[in-house]
Amino acid sequence: MTDLSAPSSPASGPDPLGNVYLRLVSEESIPAEARQHFSYLRPLATDLLEGIALDTPDNVRVLDDQDVALVERDTLMAAARSNLLNTPVNYDTVDLPDGAVLHILGHPESAFAASKVLVLEEAVGAAGGPAFPDEGVLLVVPNRHNLVFYPLADRHVVEAVNALAQFGQGAYEDGPGSISPRVFWWRNGTLTSITVCDPETRTMSIAPSDDLMTIMRRLTQAAG
Repeated sequence: MTDLSAPSSPASGPDPLGNVYLRLVSEESIPAEARQHFSYLRPLATDLLEGIALDTPDNVRVLDDQDVALVERDTLMAAARSNLLNTPVNYDTVDLPDGAVLHILGHPESAFAASKVLVLEEAVGAAGGPAFPDEGVLLVVPNRHNLVFYPLADRHVVEAVNALAQFGQGAYEDGPGSISPRVFWWRNGTLTSITVCDPETRTMSIAPSDDLMTIMRRLTQAAG
C-alpha cells in the first residue's frame, strides 16, 4: 500500500502551507519504480524515511521532488514541522503487570500521530508527557495512528521491550496505515532499530547495541 496518489501541488489552494506536514514514511510504501522521484526523502532509520505530506479533503499524499521544488525548502520544512507539532493527539499511559509503564501518543482519526516521532521530545512535552532521560526512550511506530514509547529510566526495561515488540508487530499487521513492526531506540534525536529480521525464517528478534545493552543492564542491576 502506498500514500501516493494523483499529482497535486503545495502551491494550490488558499493556504497551501497550512496543509503540509512532516510525515513518517515507510520505505516499502514508495514503489521501487517511483523512488527516483522522491530523492528528497531523508533516511531516518531502518525502513523509515522522513518526508513531507499534503493533507487534502480527498487524501493524504507524500510530496515528490517536483512538488517540493515549488516552494523554498526552508519555508516548506518550517511550515511542515509547525503543522505537525500543532496536530492534536491523545496522550495516555498503560501499566503493565510487572510494573513497566508505556506511554502512548495516538489518535484514531489522525494520519500524523506516528509522525510525531519526527518532533518527539517537543510533541511529548506539549501533550503533557514526561521529560526524557539522558538515555532516551524505546518506541514503536507500527501504524499512522500510534506511537508508543518507554523512557529508559527504571528496572522494568525487559518487560517494556517485550511489550513494545509484541504490540508493534500486532498493530503493524492490523493497520490501517502500517509503517513498521520494529522497536527503535530514540536518543538525542537519533532513531536506531534494535529489531533484527531473519529473511530465511521470516522471524524478528530484539538485538540491542552494546551501548543500549550497557544501559539496560545498569537499569536492571540498580534495582537489586
